[in-house]
Amino acid sequence: MMKTLNLLVFLILSGSAFGQTVYVDPAVAGATAAHSAVINSQLNATNERLTLIERGQLAITGNLTIVNTMQDKIYKGLSEVSSILTNLSNVQEIARIATGISSDLSQVMDLAGENPALLLFAERNATLFQQRATSLALEVSSFVLKGGENNLMDAGERSKLINQILTEMVILRSYSYGMYRAMYFAQMKGFVRALNPFQGYINVDIQLAQDIARKAKTLQ
Repeated sequence: MMKTLNLLVFLILSGSAFGQTVYVDPAVAGATAAHSAVINSQLNATNERLTLIERGQLAITGNLTIVNTMQDKIYKGLSEVSSILTNLSNVQEIARIATGISSDLSQVMDLAGENPALLLFAERNATLFQQRATSLALEVSSFVLKGGENNLMDAGERSKLINQILTEMVILRSYSYGMYRAMYFAQMKGFVRALNPFQGYINVDIQLAQDIARKAKTLQ
């Protein structure tokens, strides 16, 4: 009797299971696919921004290392060439600018610590800075501030090269200051507004369209 009852229950459940039908709603399936495409697009955009932020962080960190190296070489050079240079004020100005660059980059890192996404606005200046700073650091370390018999420059030639370094340092300061100001103003204006500089024009166009529509109703 018990075996018969179990068999009957099994047959009923089996019939219920085989009787089930899967229905597909085309509208729901289409909406799900579209929503999935939107999510994938947003994820791709987010990944691209994260990649830019990571590149900006690496560039700025590398710039800080380059600045520290240049400062060490320049300060060391002050004592080595001071006896044969006639325009020591330029060497002192180079040292002052190097300190300013270091200060700018420190402020950049402070802003990045609060909001790493702000590094997006500093990436271009950071790349330009790194290229010129690397070239200048190699030049400084090779022979410009090196004394001794292996470097046979007279005071005039060395002075010209010091002036060239000063010019490069001024350019580098403009890049480092540009990094800081770009991030600072992006923070002040808001990240989204800074990413879309044409929002103001769009708002003006909307206002003009609304004004035209309003006048058209008045004329009617």
